[in-house]
Amino acid sequence: MTSIELNGKTAAFLSTYKLFETDEIQQVQLQHRMDLVEAFGIETGMSVLEIGCGQGDTTAALADAVGEKGKVIAIDIASRDYGSPLTLGQATDIIKKSVLGERIAFHFETDFDTYESSEIFDVAVLSHSSWYFKKPEDLLRYFQKLRGMAKCICFAEWDLDFT
Repeated sequence: MTSIELNGKTAAFLSTYKLFETDEIQQVQLQHRMDLVEAFGIETGMSVLEIGCGQGDTTAALADAVGEKGKVIAIDIASRDYGSPLTLGQATDIIKKSVLGERIAFHFETDFDTYESSEIFDVAVLSHSSWYFKKPEDLLRYFQKLRGMAKCICFAEWDLDFT
């Protein structure tokens, strides 16, 4: 495998939080997620609702961006024992044990269709999670619900063509 050069922001994250230090694949994914978070304009002190958090790759980048005064509510419809090579529970437990953990609340087996919150979030994020939807109408329903829960919706996906 060809080694990739990490940018200064990613290197600083790895040094500060001691996460993903020995996993080059996670480091590359982290750098991509940090670039997304920067493009989304996530700032210190924001409250973020992340839908489809999975193993927490984007969640960790979001928690770094919101800082000590911000927070990330991360939900996923899957259970803690879903996923490989680490389950969602194993991966997010590692993140929760870091300094970032205080800024994050993970909620698994949580369907956004039934999720209720009186809080208005600064940002709602769906990052590389829309391919789990069975049909485009389901994603549209989420966006419609989010309009009343978040000031801004940030969306990233590899391919917008539903197959």
